Amino acid sequence: MPNNVNNDAASIEAIRTVIRRAGDDARQRYPVLANNNLMGMSIFLVSVAGILGCGWAWLEGVMPAWLCIPLVAILTSFLHELEHDLIHWQYFKNNKAIHNLMLLGVWVFRPGTINPWIRRRLHFLHHKTSGTAEDLEERGIGNGHPYGFVRFWVMMDTFTGNLLRVWMFLPAGRRWHSAKRIIASNMPFGVITAFVWYSFLLIQLINLLAMPFGGSAPEALLSYANAVTPLIVILIAPFYLRSFCLNFISSNMHYYGGVDSLLNQTQVLNDWRFLPFQLFCFNFGSTHGIHHFVVGEPFYIRQLTAKAAHQAFREHGVPFNDFGTFARANRFETVKVGQTADA
Repeated sequence: MPNNVNNDAASIEAIRTVIRRAGDDARQRYPVLANNNLMGMSIFLVSVAGILGCGWAWLEGVMPAWLCIPLVAILTSFLHELEHDLIHWQYFKNNKAIHNLMLLGVWVFRPGTINPWIRRRLHFLHHKTSGTAEDLEERGIGNGHPYGFVRFWVMMDTFTGNLLRVWMFLPAGRRWHSAKRIIASNMPFGVITAFVWYSFLLIQLINLLAMPFGGSAPEALLSYANAVTPLIVILIAPFYLRSFCLNFISSNMHYYGGVDSLLNQTQVLNDWRFLPFQLFCFNFGSTHGIHHFVVGEPFYIRQLTAKAAHQAFREHGVPFNDFGTFARANRFETVKVGQTADA
């Protein structure tokens, strides 16, 4: 065991050295990247402007809903990465007003997410307990749960999915306590988002079922559905599209159980079959593992250091494209990983 620990420590430090060097090289080539505040605020403003522009184009009839929804989902994937970096105090650490305003902004435009100030506590816990039952953040998006209806629901909608999960699997005495915590952490935007989304879908279903009989949903319900349609197209449908893709990738690139080292907390998911999901979560499966080794690098730097980092990962045994994780409910197993990881 001591030799394994020493070997792991040496491998981890070697990987970190490669990542830091690659990051420094990127900042030397492009000096603007060294200004985290400028980069973060620029990405924030451009993303928000893009979302508002897509919304305006849809409202004016210039852009169809089928195009607006995925475009906004892509733009909000930038905001998700910004939130993650803000949680790690990458931007405006010494200006709390701007820092907190950005946190509020990335929350408003991704309205189904939990309170980012609460998420900060969960995320720091994630880094301490990754791969274990104490990692509430990853467990809350499906990591470690066997595949089935409940896990898919959790990945699709972490708010209502986790309410369903605690109601089905927790002892009766703990259900209401856990449900209250889930509701509180999603107040107000997550709760409102879920209500609007499911009520809208229910009205559409009622209308669809009534059509063969020459009827429709009650006028009051149709008026409500028409009133919330802009929210659905511009913010809520893009949120659920992006969130499912992110939760699918993140919950499967993190391991649960059998984790005894930073080397096996995560794998790299960069197989071509994951590209449709990666499109809506900013290449998360390929680059997030880098963050576990070097926490203090902004997300845009990770995209530039991925090639060097992946080479170091391969040399030191970090898994790649371990498809067996789906059948094992994300448990890390060395033999299985060795059989399925790419070269």
